[in-house]
Amino acid sequence: MADKVTALDIAERLSVSRSTVSRAFDPMSRISPDLRRRILKVAHELGYRPTSAARLIMREYPHVIAVVVRDVTNPVRAGIMTRLIRELERNGYLPLVFQVPNARTMSARIEAILSHLPSAVVMTGFRPPSSVLTLCSQRGTPTLILNRGGIKGLAANYVTSDHHGGGLKAAEVLTARGCRNIAFVSGQSVNDPDASEERMRGFLTGLERAGMVACAAQEGDHSYDSGVRAACEFFGASARPDGVFCSNDLMAMGFMDAARESFGLTAPDDYQIVGYDDVEMARWAAYRLSTIAQDMGAVITATVKGVRQLVEKPDHSIRVVVPVDFVARSTTRDPALQEQEK
Repeated sequence: MADKVTALDIAERLSVSRSTVSRAFDPMSRISPDLRRRILKVAHELGYRPTSAARLIMREYPHVIAVVVRDVTNPVRAGIMTRLIRELERNGYLPLVFQVPNARTMSARIEAILSHLPSAVVMTGFRPPSSVLTLCSQRGTPTLILNRGGIKGLAANYVTSDHHGGGLKAAEVLTARGCRNIAFVSGQSVNDPDASEERMRGFLTGLERAGMVACAAQEGDHSYDSGVRAACEFFGASARPDGVFCSNDLMAMGFMDAARESFGLTAPDDYQIVGYDDVEMARWAAYRLSTIAQDMGAVITATVKGVRQLVEKPDHSIRVVVPVDFVARSTTRDPALQEQEK
């Protein structure tokens, strides 16, 4: 039996997008009469017939958006996915969510994902291989990378928080509040390279501008336990830091708990600490964590706007960096009081 003809086959034959083929079968869609006739002619020649279910889906949701995520155990990513799916649906798109554990698995699954004929693919939680982006481009399916930043050496569409600026701001906060022995806990560089690297690069740049270098460093994996391990490493040494930057809030919380339980140290009296993300738990009374807040509302709004632009014009270029902000809570001192103590 011959392989079933899909809308993607027609799209490739005519060098148009899959979404354009879908619109040709919807009499209410905006498409030039000539292009509609060409598409229907090729569909007839190839024996393509959209199912009744497909017609109904195309009428209600003319554009399917594939959303590919590494995992949703991270509270920040879970929040991103919830808001993204809600906003895509609100804008008339049908989001299909695919969970892949890493970039290598993405390479193996991209054909299956594209078989669902998405009008665009949004990826978050990992750096997609260049081969995946190239294949999507060849198939006429635009891609957008969410909150990872640009892919070095490749012109990729993206919407991201200013991770470099966030790291820079964390260094400025700690140095302005009198910290002189500053350590940091980085995130996982394998699965989350762009965001983690940019935060650390910005943080080290901020220390350098203040004429300082980090007194200690620990590579974590964005988990609570890696924050615990970092605290035991830092405070178990003879030279203890008076300022710490953790590249996400969960590690900062683990750090604080271990510092208190194992060493009897609390912030901000014995050390100051800054996290990153501003998750809900950071506001709990047990932590009251000072942190770098991402404006995820603005990130999601820009992402959905970018999807809309790419659906309408697949070769559109999307390059959006959303500013971050420092949220002062109980784990850092008031800089005004710091000046009075000098």
